[in-house]
Amino acid sequence: MTLKERNTRGYRTLNLFINKISKSEKGSASIEFSLLAIPLFIPLFIFMSQFSHASDAQDSLRTLARETARAFVTSKDDETAHFVANQILIKGADLLGYDIDSADKPIAMKITCGARPCIAPDNRILVELRMKSPNGIDVEVAAIEYVSPWA
Repeated sequence: MTLKERNTRGYRTLNLFINKISKSEKGSASIEFSLLAIPLFIPLFIFMSQFSHASDAQDSLRTLARETARAFVTSKDDETAHFVANQILIKGADLLGYDIDSADKPIAMKITCGARPCIAPDNRILVELRMKSPNGIDVEVAAIEYVSPWA
């Protein structure tokens, strides 16, 4: 057998092998899935992660606002109410893992009373908290409580 015949025979064998592989559909679904579906899921996972962090920050901040409002309306006078609200905010933020004195994400509190003095029967108290979450989203929550009619 000459060199030319040997090369032609080898070429034919290679062609038969390639044709056999290319006609087989075994495993093609998993390859198509990995090439098409996985890159489409990556942005979805990133979005879900960001949404989860933002929702967690909002939920914990809302809890802190409610507790601050409850402490405010159960105080005996305005001066005590503001002091207690600040203490609840500081201690609650610490328990929830927030650094209230952090320069990049401080928690700002605003208390609005329906009438003066704040601690008066049936008075509406609005506590608003605002902070920047760890992923950079501004989170704003509010809680409303009413002073007892027998205060």
